[in-house]
Amino acid sequence: MRDGLDPLLDGQLAYYRARAPEYDEVYGQRSFSALTGVLDELPVGGDVLELACGTGQWTVRLAGRAARLTAVDGAPEMLDIARRRLRDEGLTATFEQADLFRWRPRRRYDTVFFAFWLSHVPPQRFAGFWSAVADAVRPGGRVVFVDTGTAERVTERVAPGGRDTVLRRLRDGSEHEVVKLFHDAAGLAADLSKLGWTAQVDPTGEGFIRGVATLTGRSATD
Repeated sequence: MRDGLDPLLDGQLAYYRARAPEYDEVYGQRSFSALTGVLDELPVGGDVLELACGTGQWTVRLAGRAARLTAVDGAPEMLDIARRRLRDEGLTATFEQADLFRWRPRRRYDTVFFAFWLSHVPPQRFAGFWSAVADAVRPGGRVVFVDTGTAERVTERVAPGGRDTVLRRLRDGSEHEVVKLFHDAAGLAADLSKLGWTAQVDPTGEGFIRGVATLTGRSATD
């Protein structure tokens, strides 16, 4: 795709590969420690696909709800931790490594889930990402997501230049620029409507949002 974003997105993936050993620290901070419990209130079930599974913080909860679970991430270091986390819990999933900006689904699923991924999709890739997701959802299926909302902007160092990016620093002192959008719930629902989705997006406290989306006009018999 000729939008000039590949170097930035390649750097974003490199950041998450390097961050894998310290990624779980965020789940000991603020409300992150209890946030995964929001899944209990969301319609997740059947054959489930998780995108950007990271270290498996959400994967372990999904495995308890899914009849079958596939988890995808671009960082092999993240996948190694996720595999160990599920193995330690006696749970199973199929793990796949794929760059989600180049990924296309091999089949369809009842539920597609992602947490804290959509905010890392730049506006220029938003429609393309949701097109790929549409190809992954079975008729009658749904997309479920959790992410940061507008209130989280104050917790980040927004990079200069207006590229919808923030600056992140790792323990080794290295600094990385990553895409970070702070979606307004109503605005995100409206943007998805333009792409053919019916979405309910709500604040979930402490600066987070949650959403459920279905393809408009698609029924279980399509």
